[in-house]
Formats: sequence, C-alpha cells, structure tokens
Amino acid sequence: MAFPNEPLSQFQKMTWDIYGLADDRLYSNWDLISNMERFTMWGLKGIRKGKIGDLPSAKTDKAEQTNQAESFSNAFSTAGLKFNLLLAAAWLFALCSRLHIDLEKQLWERFPYYCPYCGQLPCNCKNWKGPRAEIKAPIKAKPQTLAQMQRMFEEIYPAKNRTLEHGGVHWAEELGELSEAWHLFEGTHKQKHFRQIEIEAADYFSHFLTVANSAGFNFAEEFYKLLPGYCHVCGQKICVCNFF
Repeated sequence: MAFPNEPLSQFQKMTWDIYGLADDRLYSNWDLISNMERFTMWGLKGIRKGKIGDLPSAKTDKAEQTNQAESFSNAFSTAGLKFNLLLAAAWLFALCSRLHIDLEKQLWERFPYYCPYCGQLPCNCKNWKGPRAEIKAPIKAKPQTLAQMQRMFEEIYPAKNRTLEHGGVHWAEELGELSEAWHLFEGTHKQKHFRQIEIEAADYFSHFLTVANSAGFNFAEEFYKLLPGYCHVCGQKICVCNFF
C-alpha cells in the first residue's frame, strides 16, 4: 500500500519521522498536550461558526513561510474545523509516539467494531439500560487502513444520529479526560494511570474520525494532503521550524 491508503500506525510513524527530532528538543509532554488543546479549541470554533474550511495551498517560499509562522494564532483561529482537527491529530500522534503508545492497537482494542459501552453495532447507548457490555470478539474484521477505520466508526456511530455540534462537544470532552489522565500519571507515575492515558488517547482519536464523518471529509486523504511526508510550514522532511 501507499499513502494515503495506509493503516493508522503508518500515519503515526510518518508524523514522528517529520517532527520527532524537533518535538524532543523543543516540547515537553505538557507542551504537546497544550497544542492538542489549542488546535482542538480552534477546530471547535470552526464548528461554532459553521466553517469546515479547507487546507492551505501548497507550501510557499521561505519568506512567506516565515511570515506565516509569525502569525499562526490568527491564521489558525480563522481556518475552520478541518485544518485544526488535522493539526490536533498530528500533536496527538506526537504524544503517543513519545510515550510509545501504538494508537492503532489501542483503538482496535477499545472499538473492535462495536460500541464498548453497549456492545452493539451500531451503538444503541441511548436505549441501553444494562451494565457496561463485556468485552467480546470483534463483530467484523479489523480495518486495514485508516480510511477503512473511519468507515468503521461511521457504522458504529452513524453521523445521521447526531449533529456536528454534538460530536464536537464529545471530542472536547475526551480531550479533557486525556489531559486528566496525564495529570494523574505525572503526579503518581502509577501504571494504572498510564493505562488510562492509552484508553483516553483511543477515545479522543475516535472522535477525530466521527467528527470528520459528520463534517463529510476523508481524514486519511486530508491528513496526507497536509503532511505529504514533510512539514506543512518549512517544507522539510525533518522539520526545522522554531518553537511557537
């Protein structure tokens, strides 16, 4: 296979190949989480304003890139949902790579082709009165590409069953739970809290795909348009951007 028809694990690896060196030198774990929060917030602003938006044009010359880098806050705050959702995902991939978390593995363990709460396909939590469903065998085979995984989430959580705004609220909620899990692990260094980080990272990313479904775009295709093997700002295969 070749991008964008690759599994989630390859998107995570590609992002780390581009940004791993700069991230390790410039950003703490809290910095990575803070950037997830920044771009999720701007994505939510896009939802509130009804602006899905699009990706910026192909990389420009170095002078224009520098000017763009100096006005990131303004550019991102007006870019709409899509651009900021993809950037938030890149920061999540960075955090997972830093912590040696295989996001694809965690996502499949958490969502083996059914809702982990009611245990049904599609999700029937609205009418579910029993206890949380017991873990069982997957209902269908594991998706082999990120695009197939997005389609799996459309089957589990059909976009027609909730609004984009509802999806955005849930997306933000899961980010808060991931931040809380990191806060607990940072303060205790207990394995149970690290395990919660793995779970919350999977939950948070699941909502990138459900929000993309509600907004009507292919996450894998758009992510690869933004990061086609090099940084979207400096244009280098190994990012040389400064801290911002």
